[in-house]
Formats: sequence, C-alpha cells, structure tokens
Amino acid sequence: MNQPSERGYVGRFEARPKPVPQKRSAGPIALLILILVLVRLLATGYKVFSLADHFLSGSGLLIYGEQTGAYAGEALNSGDQTIRIVEDADVPSGEEENFIIRRDNGKIWVYRGHTYVLNENLATVLFLGVDHPLNEEEKESGKSTQADVLLLIGIDTVTGKSTILNLSRDTYAQVDVYTAGGNFLETRYEQLALAYAYQSGLESCENTKAAVSRLLYGLPISSVIALDMEGIQAANEAVGGVTVKSLIDYESPDRSVVLREGENVELHGKALEQYIRTRSHYSLDANAARMARQKQYVTEFSKVVVKKSKQNLTFPVEIFSSLSDYMVTDLGLPDVTFLSTCFLENGANFTFRTIDGTYERSGVSAVFYPDDVDLFEAVLQVFYLQID
Repeated sequence: MNQPSERGYVGRFEARPKPVPQKRSAGPIALLILILVLVRLLATGYKVFSLADHFLSGSGLLIYGEQTGAYAGEALNSGDQTIRIVEDADVPSGEEENFIIRRDNGKIWVYRGHTYVLNENLATVLFLGVDHPLNEEEKESGKSTQADVLLLIGIDTVTGKSTILNLSRDTYAQVDVYTAGGNFLETRYEQLALAYAYQSGLESCENTKAAVSRLLYGLPISSVIALDMEGIQAANEAVGGVTVKSLIDYESPDRSVVLREGENVELHGKALEQYIRTRSHYSLDANAARMARQKQYVTEFSKVVVKKSKQNLTFPVEIFSSLSDYMVTDLGLPDVTFLSTCFLENGANFTFRTIDGTYERSGVSAVFYPDDVDLFEAVLQVFYLQID
C-alpha cells in the first residue's frame, strides 16, 4: 500500500502536536464535578438531571453516528474454516448462513443467522501502556516508544456494563508507517506495538488507534490514553499499592526485588515494574504470560479504586489530574467524570476478553497471529448488540 486505506479508520480527532504537560489543579474543578455528580445520582426526573448529564458527557464520547467506511476485509480464516465477508447485495439467494453479511458500513453484521447492531450507547477508550517516559525527547521514527500494553475498554453508558479487550502487543496488524519528519510512507504488517513508535505525542496515539480500529473490522474508538511506566507507578502509589498473588518466581540481579510464585506481595516501585513488564525472551509466548499478570494487576487495581471512590466520588478525577506529566490523552476531566460515574453507579464490574491465536518467530521477534473467527466474534460480543 502507498497510502492509508480509505476503508479503514476514520479518526475523531485531528492529529496534533503533543501538548506541553501541565499539572491540573483538582480543587475547584473537583468541587464542581462533585456537585454535578451528586445531581447526576440524585436528581432523576428533573430538568437539572439532563443539564448535569450534558456537562458530564464532556466532549461527546459517543461518536458512532459519525462513523462511516468501516473496514471489513474479505474473509475470516480459522483452521480449515473460511467464511467470506460480503456486502448485503452480494449474498446469493438462500445461502445467507454461509457468509458474513456487512450492512451500513459495518454498523450492522449478520453472522451465523443472527443480526448484530453497533451499540451506540458504548464509549470505547484505548489504554496504552508505553515503554519509555513520555517527556523524553523523541527518537528516530519507528525506533522510539512502543505500546507494550493495549487495552480497549468498552463502557455501556446506559447499563454500566464494561469489558476490556486485551490485545497482544505482538499482534500482526496493518500499521501506518511515517518518516521522522511525519510524512506518510506506507501501510504494512508489523507488531501492533510499533504503531506508537511512528510520529509523537497525540499523533502516536492516533496512529495506534487507527491500527487497532483496522484490526477490529473498522470499529470506531472514542478516545485514547497513553501512560508511561512512571505514570503507572504514580497511579499505583495514589491508591496505596496493590496486592497480588504472584504468578512468577523472579529475582533481580541485586536481589532488591524478590517475587515468589503463589505468595501475596504488595507491589511498589521496581517490584511493580518487574511484575508487569518482565518476560522471558526465550519463550515464544512470553508476552501471553506477561498479559496474564497485567490482567491480574488491572483487576486488583480497579478493586482498590472502586473502594476508594465509594468513599470519595472525585477520587478517579483526582488520580487522572495527578498523572498529567506522564500521560498523553484526548480525554478531559468531564469525560473521565462521566465515564467513572457510569461505571460506579452501575455496579463497578468489568470482564476481560482475550483473543485466541498462535505465536510464531519472525527474525528475533515473536509475532501473534489472532484467530480471525475468535477476533470477529469478540468484536460482536463486546461492541455490538444481538437483536434477533
């Protein structure tokens, strides 16, 4: 390819330079948001309810009505099974169940005799855990910061149901490649993590969001957060540390970090970093084991946040505000307040969804090939509603 696919991702935000990190004061803003959250929770049935809801919905996270041109691809392959994707008008009469039918630019799919419609109450946020400090001077394009953690979070703003789609950094995917000067070169297959290495700041986020959207059959993604390791550690300390039952045996060379499988450990500092980052470079599926630890950590971290948020409604906003030096995002304080309120007032539960697939060696790197059928079914399960 010599230019980004027109059938692919249509971004919500224009790419723009990385903003200069600034600390936000959570005081007056948090007080205003607390008042509006209380209104949101208590004023059901009154006009002020809708006014508070309008403010808390921030910059309009639900963008599905604007999305067009979803990328479908040509077929799903899983083992010996191949299922062609066709437009509605191309389906041979009487053979509908032998195809995946795409309608309305991918907002509607017919699959295995059932119809699925894009859930327009869903906000999707792509979380990226990146492997270098975000305030570092950018390096050569394609060889700088990569996204080691990719979590696509779907929050139903009506029911509060939340799902995290855990994507392997090693996923073989179509990535838009740019020069150091920001000029587009081509779209080619690379590890998904490399999408962040091209360009800088919010443009890197947009490029990764585009690659993830393209991988997920044109799924629109509302917003994105990129957080570096220092930011993850800062968030960890903000909740007082997180306790997990260790899934690995690990000793650092200087024995400053010692982890024993099966033992409970409260993670801080270097112990936290090694627990969620370390992997065996000799194992082909080393990243899968690391993803399991990351899933465990995110689950336990969320439990602590939920507990503290029940005691202090502005706690998620305070954490978000405190991480501005370690973060690149297109979310604002009203967005975070809206999403955290939707999540907390509807039970504060979420589930993880992982993707089946196989790992293979490509040079010195491991590459993950997702199972096409499982990937497509995950998209339908998490981001669409079955209507028949």
